[in-house]
Amino acid sequence: MGSCRKKWRDFVKEKDLSGVQLWAGQDFSFQQAYQISGIPRFILIDPQGNIVEANAPRPSDPRLKSLLESLDI
Repeated sequence: MGSCRKKWRDFVKEKDLSGVQLWAGQDFSFQQAYQISGIPRFILIDPQGNIVEANAPRPSDPRLKSLLESLDI
């Protein structure tokens, strides 16, 4: 396991992060497509798998609740 991946896994475990945590490894196409320059990055995906907001607010941000309510999903 690469040192970056191990560092990421240790961080997720140490911070007891919930939700879906994804590791892209050396494939940077996703980061480039969505202009991801830092982590964490929150992406809101609807039940059909469509990206609703590529740069969604953090779960603790009150703006996320407003965004979810506006989508009526």
